[in-house]
Amino acid sequence: MIIYLKNYFHLGIKMLSNYDIIILGGGTTGLVASKYAVLLGAKTLIIEADRIGGDCTWTGCVPSKSLVFASSLVKKTAEAIDLGFIEADYKVKFNAVKDYINKTVNDIYEEEKTEVLQREGIDVLIGEAHFVSSKEVEVDGQRFRAKKFIIATGAKPIIPRKYIDGLDDVPYLSSDSIFGIPELPKHLLVLGAGPIGCELSQAFKRLGSKVTLIDMMENILPREHEEVSSELESILKAEGIRLALGDPVKKVKQNAKGEIEVYTKTGNKLIGSDLLIAVGREPAIEKLCLEKAGVKVSNNEIILDKYLRTSKKHIYAAGDCVTQYKLTHIAGYQGYIAVRNALLPFNSKGMPKYISWTTFTDPEVAFAGKTDKINSIIRDEFEKHTLTNNQIDRSRMDNQVDGFIQIYSSTKGKIIGASIVSSRAGELIHEFLLAMLNKTSISKIAKMVHSYPTYSMGNMQLAGNIVEKNIFQSYLGGFLKKISRIYRSYK
Repeated sequence: MIIYLKNYFHLGIKMLSNYDIIILGGGTTGLVASKYAVLLGAKTLIIEADRIGGDCTWTGCVPSKSLVFASSLVKKTAEAIDLGFIEADYKVKFNAVKDYINKTVNDIYEEEKTEVLQREGIDVLIGEAHFVSSKEVEVDGQRFRAKKFIIATGAKPIIPRKYIDGLDDVPYLSSDSIFGIPELPKHLLVLGAGPIGCELSQAFKRLGSKVTLIDMMENILPREHEEVSSELESILKAEGIRLALGDPVKKVKQNAKGEIEVYTKTGNKLIGSDLLIAVGREPAIEKLCLEKAGVKVSNNEIILDKYLRTSKKHIYAAGDCVTQYKLTHIAGYQGYIAVRNALLPFNSKGMPKYISWTTFTDPEVAFAGKTDKINSIIRDEFEKHTLTNNQIDRSRMDNQVDGFIQIYSSTKGKIIGASIVSSRAGELIHEFLLAMLNKTSISKIAKMVHSYPTYSMGNMQLAGNIVEKNIFQSYLGGFLKKISRIYRSYK
C-alpha cells in the first residue's frame, strides 16, 4: 500500500497502523532494510520525508558521478586535440550536461519509486515522522505502531555558520543544491577539500569554470595517506585548479558586483562568482523527537552499541545518520545488518571488519583496509610498498601515468591496507579487499596470473616485487643463488 499524506482521506485509503518494523528514511539504508525485512516475512513500512531514493539518488552519488562522467568526456576531447588526433574546437553545452544528469537520476529512480516497492510488498508513507513514544511514530496526526524501528534518515550538508561570519548573508550552494544551478559558474569557490569538494572542483574546472579549492587543513582528502593526498594535489594543480589550503575561512560577503568575497584567517582575500559549501555532512535527526522515544543522543549523534541498537533495544539506527563513514555501500550494509539483528536471533556488528572507499576524481583515489587500523596506516606505522603507474604498461598505453599503487603490510607480510591513485582505482581496490577478507597472502596475489594488458596487472607486479624483495634480501635468496650457481656449473 502506498500512502500519500496530502490526499489519503480523499483517496479513501485505509490507514494501517500496526507493523512488525517501521523504517524511518527511504534512502539507501531504508531501501535495503525494507527489502530484506519483507523477504523475512515482516510487515514493513517505510516513512520518507522527501523523495524515495534519498541523497544518493537525488543529490549525491548518482548526479555527482554523472557530472564526473560528462566532464571526463570533455577532458578526453581536449586530450585528443592536444595529441593531434582531431582538429576541432568545441564548446561545452552545460544544459546538455544537466539533461544527461537528470536522465540518469530518473532512470535509476525508476527502480526505486514507490510503485516498485509496493509490488515487493512494502508500504510507503511520504511525510515527516516523529516519535510520540518508544513504540509509536506520528505523521501529520496519524500514528503508526511497530515492534521494531530502524532510524535511517541520512545526513545533510554541514553549513558552518558559527565559524564563518556573514554566511547567512550571501548566496551559497551545497551538495544538495549544486545540481540545480541554471548555468555554469564563472568562478566557483569550493569550501572543503574532502571527496565531494575534490570531485566537484575537478568536474567544474573541466567543464569550463575557474575553480578555487579552499580548506583549513594542510592537505586535501585528509582521511587518505599523505602521499595519496599530495599526488592528487599535484594533479589538480596541473589542471589549473587553485588550491588555498591550511588557512581557515573567517568571513564571507557579497560585493557590489554580486561576487562572493572570502576572507581567511591570515588575511587572504578570494573572489569568485559562486560559493559551494562542501565541508561534510551531519546526521539529519533533529525532527525525530528522539527524547520521546527514550533514545539517547549526544552532540547530535545517536548513541549506539556495536550492533546498531540505540538505548532502546528495539530501536536501531543505521547509515549516514550514525556512521562516521558516510558511504553509500556502508549505508546499505548497515541497513541489512540492522534488519538482521532486529528480526532474527543473531547479533552482527554494524561495521565491517574491512572497509573500502573511492573518491571519483580523475585519476580515482581508492582505499581498502582493516577498519580499526586506518589511523595507523595514515601515521605510517606499517611497511609501505609502492608501484608507480608509469611502470604499468596499460597506464602508459592509455596516457594515464599519474598515480601509484601502495600496499601497507605487517612485518610478517600480512596485508593491512592498500591505496590506489589510478584510472579505475575503485575497481582495482577490491582485489586487496578480498585478499584481506580471505587472509590471502601477498605471494598468492603475485602467483595469480592477471590478464595483459590490464590495470590490474599493477596489483600483480607490486605483489611480485614485494615477494622478490623478501626472498632475495634474506638468507633464502642467497641460498637459491648458490643452488643456481652449482646447477649451472654442471650444465
